[in-house]
Amino acid sequence: MRRAFFILLFFGTALPLCSQQQENERFVKVFSRLVEAMNKQDYDAIVREYDKGMSAAFPLFKTTYFFKNNYDTFGKVIKVDPPQIKAADQAVCVMYSERGIQDLTLYIDDQGKIKGFLFTTHVASEPQPNPQNTTEPNTAAAQTSILQSTNPAIQKSNSDSTTHSETLKDIALNSTQSSSPVKQPATPVVLDKQQTELYLPFTGTWIVTSGGEFREGTAQHNILQQQYTYEFSGTDAAGLRYKNDGKVKEDYVGYGREVVAPAHGTVVEVIDGIRENSPGMRNPYAQIGNAIVIQHSNKEYSVLAFLKQGSIRVKVGDRVTRGQVLAQCGSSGDATEPLLHYHLQDSPYLQTAQGIKFYFERAMVSKEGKKQLQLIHLPEIGEVISPE
Repeated sequence: MRRAFFILLFFGTALPLCSQQQENERFVKVFSRLVEAMNKQDYDAIVREYDKGMSAAFPLFKTTYFFKNNYDTFGKVIKVDPPQIKAADQAVCVMYSERGIQDLTLYIDDQGKIKGFLFTTHVASEPQPNPQNTTEPNTAAAQTSILQSTNPAIQKSNSDSTTHSETLKDIALNSTQSSSPVKQPATPVVLDKQQTELYLPFTGTWIVTSGGEFREGTAQHNILQQQYTYEFSGTDAAGLRYKNDGKVKEDYVGYGREVVAPAHGTVVEVIDGIRENSPGMRNPYAQIGNAIVIQHSNKEYSVLAFLKQGSIRVKVGDRVTRGQVLAQCGSSGDATEPLLHYHLQDSPYLQTAQGIKFYFERAMVSKEGKKQLQLIHLPEIGEVISPE
């Protein structure tokens, strides 16, 4: 799925109009310096091109992250077309890189400092459509925009197509409303979103029983040494987690439910053979229980734990696809009832890895009786959550 993002900030009073030639020369200088810094991967030089507002909102570490991803995706810029002036403070040029063509739109102030920019995958001009054909061509491609202003009003639109670039990160300060007349919610754009597109690692409906952005004592006491970890417990249509008195693991709705791959990847670790616990009991000697570790990239690894003994269907080295059944929910390890433990970490080593804050691409969320589709979602304790 390819998403398109456009974020526009209201900049206030327009800059004084200049002659076309003067405006062109002004933008040529800024484009040239920026492209030169991009090719040299000189991120300090890029930051020096920003105005004060942009520097505060998009400092060196964010600039480095964004432009390094762009460089890794497209390579060096080989050629740049002359800028096309769109307004006194706005111009766009076509950049021809080693591995693709992009449109770069710059917004600059009257001092020649960058106050915003927009990178868009270039779409070549197409012949005029047949007047009888009312279907508009999809000219939206994967876009990333960074714009800064003292005015917090922001507009955003998004559209989908059949493929998605997982490499170019979608980064922006905020988004508050959709300008596209679609029924689905506008896709939020977050600065700290992981590279891998993650989807819920289970089927059915579950409740978030523990986890969140910060977990008190996790860094000191959790053997997994993870900060951003979650546990999910299966529920039925009435929201109940277990039947009878819940004294045996088979009473629990989630026990034996399918656990699926949250994204494409390669299995790098499988732990099986750990006995399961009776409700209320823990295993202090094998706290992760039966588990699977999947590599998505060299810095992002999914960990699925507390799995049912003997239910794991994959082995180390297997390539898995998103939604593929991996195992069943169990009550092994530190689980005091049938639960699914999930987190994302920065290496394959459970003993030393650091947890990564992550978002699920899509989730149907029920909270306080309201059910809504959420995009780029960070779960919270107490939510009832399910795939669409």
